[in-house]
Amino acid sequence: MMKTPGLAMTYAKLVMTTCFWGGTFVAAKLAVLEAPPFHAASFRFTLATLVLFSLVVLQWWGKGRQEPFPIPRGSRQIFGLFSLGLTGIFLYNAAFFTGLKFTSAANGSLVIAINPLVTALLSAVMLKERLRPSQVTGLVISFIGVVTVISRGSLEVLQQLSFNPGDMILLGAPLSWALYSILGKKVLGSFSPLVATAYATLFGTVLLIPAALTEELLGIGTAHFSLQGWLAILQLALLGTVLGFVWWYEGIQQIGPGRAAPFINMVPLFGCLFGVLLLGEQVTWPQLVGGILVVAGVACGTLSPSLRGTNENAQKVKPQQIKA
Repeated sequence: MMKTPGLAMTYAKLVMTTCFWGGTFVAAKLAVLEAPPFHAASFRFTLATLVLFSLVVLQWWGKGRQEPFPIPRGSRQIFGLFSLGLTGIFLYNAAFFTGLKFTSAANGSLVIAINPLVTALLSAVMLKERLRPSQVTGLVISFIGVVTVISRGSLEVLQQLSFNPGDMILLGAPLSWALYSILGKKVLGSFSPLVATAYATLFGTVLLIPAALTEELLGIGTAHFSLQGWLAILQLALLGTVLGFVWWYEGIQQIGPGRAAPFINMVPLFGCLFGVLLLGEQVTWPQLVGGILVVAGVACGTLSPSLRGTNENAQKVKPQQIKA
């Protein structure tokens, strides 16, 4: 039986994790003010890769080096980890940083909040998993919420399809993350979440660096980070990626994926809050209404009786990769 102080610490870490992830939208917005999107993403994941592999080495060393160091063996494992880097790191962050260059941090956090439901929908299509009625309802509610946000509550915007390009680009992020999550189910059969994420960031960084060099060759720009810019990169790499990842899976191990999943709903709330406090963004009524619908839809799709019961079997389940 877990002691109450330990349980309280677990909940506190999960709240802080969603706070870190909400903060990534502001940090990314600040980073792309001083560097092109792929430059910002490259700096973020180069640093994250170094730290993650340091953790992998420490974990392996702490176990007495009784097993071989975890490295991918054979083309199947290499391709699996490369596919995670391609979808969850390269494609996701291409949409994430590029979209935030043109739209607000608040809008970004609200659009990307539909990650869990897009994953459920794509899992139904690709893996033939059954969608529960609550998930279908949640998808519809969240879709209405996202449309409200990106249309700015205007029928004229919908009729003329004159959407903010950043909002439209950001829609690629939940799709990329859904593919990453589905592919991750197979890869996690061979590697721990920490090892899989370390290799995903490595392969993703290998793809991001040439893209950053291409930005420079095309005259799009290069990185000129101020102290604020470097602090944004550190937040993205250390808090949003490394520490957020570690604390999230600690939470899953302690209370199970079912009880941890609802905390994801706090990410857009923190994203909007930080956008207002740190960037001076104005929260409009379409964002407020759309945000409520998005969060309500995600809650409807994830807070089902079957999910609540998964915590009893948490140790038997490989946790699904979630937005980090």
